[in-house]
Amino acid sequence: MVAAALVSAGAVLAGCAPPADLDGEVGVAGTPIGVAPERDDPLPVIVDTDLGADDLAALAFLLRHPGVDVRGITIAATGLVGCDSGPAVLGGLVSAVDVAAPPTACGRTVAGPGAHPFPPAWRTAAAEGSGVEPLPGTVTMGADSAVELMVRLAQEQPGVVLLALGPLTNVADMASQHPEAYRRLAAVHAMAGSVAGPVLDGVAEWNAAADPAALEAVLAAPVPLTVVPVDAAPLGTPEGLNLPVVDSILAASDLPAWWDLATAAALVAPEAGRAEAHRWALDPSVPGRLEPRGDGSVRVVRSLNRSALEMQYARASSGR
Repeated sequence: MVAAALVSAGAVLAGCAPPADLDGEVGVAGTPIGVAPERDDPLPVIVDTDLGADDLAALAFLLRHPGVDVRGITIAATGLVGCDSGPAVLGGLVSAVDVAAPPTACGRTVAGPGAHPFPPAWRTAAAEGSGVEPLPGTVTMGADSAVELMVRLAQEQPGVVLLALGPLTNVADMASQHPEAYRRLAAVHAMAGSVAGPVLDGVAEWNAAADPAALEAVLAAPVPLTVVPVDAAPLGTPEGLNLPVVDSILAASDLPAWWDLATAAALVAPEAGRAEAHRWALDPSVPGRLEPRGDGSVRVVRSLNRSALEMQYARASSGR
């Protein structure tokens, strides 16, 4: 299908990375991201997503993982899927993985200055579900905007983590408009940017390029931040992930790597990666390129261990 071919080409553009080594890591730079704390209850998470193909796989993983409690989903409408088609795509996903949809809200549709919108063909393919059949009427959005839902959940749930899998527009809006609520977040964990991956058609990574002003704002915000760039994710399809949506997404999108899925797994298994802490910023000459600018506390993941990620995929697939 033409749409599948276009999504495949877009996936390669967004996320080509060097081959993984024999241990399943793309590199060995940096120090361990951390050690997962012992918890008696699942980790509360807000997921901000633009509902692209690998976002859907990441959501399926999170919704089925026994160590995760997805408290809300917000749609990053400056990315691939907007507010009009997003609820139906999400409805198809939750139906396929047989879970109830958490509270859902949508963000603004206009990105900040310097934005590079996703190619129209990619947006069309994502709005059609990326292999997941959209199901209208299953997910309805309440009166809250994405930022309002994030704020409410941050105020209600101590220790909630915000996981961003699309452009950082909603996250930056929360930080600027509601700084006290933003500081209540335990952490922000995001898939964005590229440190050493290739630049194709002038873009190093699309989540960052789609709203660079938002990412710059989040990089400077006062909440612990971990960023997983495209060049940290292992290439290939996970073997341990056995969820109903994966085969259909793979058939429709032919992803060379599952960047958002790897980012979600690294959230629940921080021992799986190595990171470098610096003051990071975007290179103004290369859309989506991250570069260190001196001492700082933002942790950018430089490698992820394939075996450790696969263990988490298997947990989600088995439900334990």
